[in-house]
Amino acid sequence: MPSRSKSHIVYKKVGGLEIPLDIHVPADVKNAPILLWFHGGGLLQGGRDKIAPHMLNSVETYKHALISADYRLAPQVGIKDIYEDVRDCIAFIRNPDGLAKQLSNSGEIDAQSIDPSRLAVSGSSAGGYLTFLAGLYVEPKPQVILPIYPITDPLGTFFTTSQPWPTEDGGKVIHGKRVDDATVQPFLDRKADAVANNEPSSDRSKMYNYMLDRANLADLLHFNTQKDPQHDPENDKWRISKQVAARGLPPTYVVHGTVDRDVGIEQADEVVGAMVGEGMEVKYERLAGLDHCFDMVEFDGKDERVKLDKMYKFMHEHV
Repeated sequence: MPSRSKSHIVYKKVGGLEIPLDIHVPADVKNAPILLWFHGGGLLQGGRDKIAPHMLNSVETYKHALISADYRLAPQVGIKDIYEDVRDCIAFIRNPDGLAKQLSNSGEIDAQSIDPSRLAVSGSSAGGYLTFLAGLYVEPKPQVILPIYPITDPLGTFFTTSQPWPTEDGGKVIHGKRVDDATVQPFLDRKADAVANNEPSSDRSKMYNYMLDRANLADLLHFNTQKDPQHDPENDKWRISKQVAARGLPPTYVVHGTVDRDVGIEQADEVVGAMVGEGMEVKYERLAGLDHCFDMVEFDGKDERVKLDKMYKFMHEHV
């Protein structure tokens, strides 16, 4: 019997904007733990439907519920607002009058099939960044966090240095032509209405490559970039390694490819190093030769690493 799904459950409204999540629940299971996942895109683009095959497959393989949630996108909002969406999403999941009540009212999924007290949080790329923020600041903390090729510091060298335009062997440009200002100008207007996702065909889907070229992620996320940003205590709240000692993190499983061209691996290295130094529980799959989004493919029988089985096993040891 296949897993059951329910789409577009609104967990939060901001003005006229609805912010939704989708849930996938394994068949014939009661009190399944929950894996909450946030999508990538630099917090600038994307949506909750861009889920890796291994994650969708994990619902039946490991018998947990999977929730994929949207959040508001920068630069119409800043990192503080986006974190508040993450916090409020987790509160909605945990609140008996939140997710469970909506499921009961819909009649499509039995609310007893999930156990909101058993929560893991994961995310890919920018979603990995939100995963770390949840681990630092949400109380009570999730039982375990699973950041996948995460952004960890918008003021790190990778994001403050214009990145070479990604090419394959032979010089073929992977991501198409460079993004000009006019293409993304409508999405740079901070006074425009906030959105919580975008269609893949939208030019908003070019914002990440625009950002890598301009090296302006911190500015787009509303960091203070005008005066000594590297030593601003307000900025430090959102730089993960700087908060590890003071805030602590739950058991953590980090995955990152060594040749990642969209999020430099030093972003993960720094945080893992800080956790090890503080004696925290952390496992690190530092995957040789793999690039960003290496796991966004169906397993073809060749590279077992795309299945992330060790990550899911770690999760289930802690929920």
